[in-house]
Amino acid sequence: MKYMQKKLSSDSLRERIFFSVFLFLVLFFGTMILSYYLLPPELLKSKNPLQNWETSNNTFILTFQIFFYNMLSVTVIVLASLFAKKKEWETNYLSVGYITFFALIFMNGIVVGTWSFSVDSDPVPLPGRIIRTFDLIHRAGLWEMMGQLLITCSVAHIAAVLTNGKDTVTRKMKDIHLIKSEKGAFAFGIILMLIGAIVESFAINAL
Repeated sequence: MKYMQKKLSSDSLRERIFFSVFLFLVLFFGTMILSYYLLPPELLKSKNPLQNWETSNNTFILTFQIFFYNMLSVTVIVLASLFAKKKEWETNYLSVGYITFFALIFMNGIVVGTWSFSVDSDPVPLPGRIIRTFDLIHRAGLWEMMGQLLITCSVAHIAAVLTNGKDTVTRKMKDIHLIKSEKGAFAFGIILMLIGAIVESFAINAL
């Protein structure tokens, strides 16, 4: 765990992304498989009140409805990333944004494993659920989750509130900035979120 924390808080963006992808794959598919066998079907269906909104029949409008809904998670991740912590003997601070991101991935794994989608559809066997994740033409999940991942990694060093053991220090917002590669990763993450919204809007209106 200390090793993974060190990698996630690395000064190298490439390293942060690589190890985040590894953890994402383990957590998402591990949670999906376990929840498929251990939890009741449709456990989380209709449990999120924010999903109770009327979707447009216009694909263009629906795309932006989905995009801005998904950007709520990005907003939470960025806000959480303003906080970071480390133990006294550790070198780098670990962004709280990671906790938020992986919590979302955990919930996504349960949703797929228990087939708790807001849109009604016939459940498929576990192998089909795994394979469907990689159907980038018809499924938006991987687009959106990878977009969130890139954004999480790109803002991993923007913390304004830094907790070191029992001590807490703050930084001024003007002292916080993204380097060129982080800005690129952030922008690419937003693009992936938009692609995901497009894919999902076409999938919903095709039902």
